Amino acid sequence: MSIKNAFRMLGSACLVAFAACGDGQDEIANLQPWPTRVVITNDDGIDSPASIALARAFAPIAETFLVVPAENQSYGTNFATAARSGRFDVNVQEVGEGVTAYAVDGFPADCVFFALNGLLRESPPDLVISGVNTGNNLADAWILSGTIGAARVAAYYGVPAIAVSGIDEDDAEAVEAVADWVVRFAQSDAARRLEPPQFLTVSLPVGPTSQIRGVEVTERARGLRAMTATRLQENQQQEGTEAWSFDVDRAAFPAPEFTDAAVVGEGSITIVAMRVDESDAEMHAWLVRNKDKIPAFRKLN
Repeated sequence: MSIKNAFRMLGSACLVAFAACGDGQDEIANLQPWPTRVVITNDDGIDSPASIALARAFAPIAETFLVVPAENQSYGTNFATAARSGRFDVNVQEVGEGVTAYAVDGFPADCVFFALNGLLRESPPDLVISGVNTGNNLADAWILSGTIGAARVAAYYGVPAIAVSGIDEDDAEAVEAVADWVVRFAQSDAARRLEPPQFLTVSLPVGPTSQIRGVEVTERARGLRAMTATRLQENQQQEGTEAWSFDVDRAAFPAPEFTDAAVVGEGSITIVAMRVDESDAEMHAWLVRNKDKIPAFRKLN
């Protein structure tokens, strides 16, 4: 079986997995082609072969915009320089027929802000796809990820989004196969039913795509990274400051069964459903019921 055919089978498996999450009544009828307008972004920069391949793969089916940082901005979360500077500096790029491409002097979130509030303000995209990121963004790594940060910003500001991570960009066959699968996934009911502030994170095993076993919908593993800050020795200090080293143990303990990190480690693609709305309904209700437990403000003078 060819890699392309294997990914087509995985696409079907993905839809089955999502259907199992509902009662069948939530399926959205494909009355017309979707998406018709797509923004591709990333945190790896304009030179990312995977993002360029993904944009080229979307071009035959949708109006496609590649809006990415001019340079690698990994671990950028949802930081945006434009909020501070009040401007975007962009360069038009040529990456292939049917793709409008810009390199933005900023972070992934800057790219999303520019696309949604400038480039496509009058004609918003149906979908924002962030990736395909080199390496994966599993477990609690998502909180620092620029790839996922871009998807979060898009969803927060009204456009459904998918963040995709996990690829060997030096493997041209893998890049082509992953781009093909992401396009078909974006066309599926699983993606089409997304509504802000929802978004999806997708992680693929990094390695030969022929070894991918399937697609699973999982929960996110939490707390797998042990972070330690240690004060450096006196001879490593600078006058007037304290210097501390920062270390991250990325395998502090095994991932719980059926979580994203465990599933990817077993060779399957994993999909985690996310939402940007971070309000806590339970705590809100408790506070409303117990307002008398909140001290009244008092003037000190």
